[in-house]
Amino acid sequence: MPAVKIPATIAAEVATPVMGRAATAAGFALLSIFWPASSANSQVLAYSLAAFMVISAKFLWDYASAPSAPKSVRGLYAGAAVAMILAGLVMAFRPENLVVAIAGASAWIIAGVLEIVVFIRHRAGFLPFKDQLVTGFVSLGAGASLLMGLQLDAHALLGLAGGGAIILAVFELISAFGLRHAAKEPEPGLWS
Repeated sequence: MPAVKIPATIAAEVATPVMGRAATAAGFALLSIFWPASSANSQVLAYSLAAFMVISAKFLWDYASAPSAPKSVRGLYAGAAVAMILAGLVMAFRPENLVVAIAGASAWIIAGVLEIVVFIRHRAGFLPFKDQLVTGFVSLGAGASLLMGLQLDAHALLGLAGGGAIILAVFELISAFGLRHAAKEPEPGLWS
């Protein structure tokens, strides 16, 4: 059975938000890897994770509001984006390890569950949603790891969050490059 190809017009619409989400995750992952342990504190953890959450929410919403995306999923993605933005605000105003870990875990778990729901309900109607199963489970895993590490220091929590971001970045980069490739392919015509 041949693989189903995403139409070029749809791929072009969602490639940029997926690449933006990948770049945001990669940037946060790199920061979490290379930030020196001696200077990692609650503020570094809170502000970097808050920025990651808010910027990711923006690209998640851009993805859901692509012209060809089903309107019925916008509420689910809006819920995920709002959870991430609220978590970012909580982290920015309460940069304490425990608060940051709970806020980050909550946002990732909510977003992960909603992405899995999008996959289950809407993958047949919009081919790019096939990727939401992986991003949903990665988000669930990142959220669960933060919950399991509530007693850890800021550097360790930064590492846990960064680990989830690394996995998300790799998968989203693969997806984004696949979408860019599909966007460049000519649509099959009458003579092809």
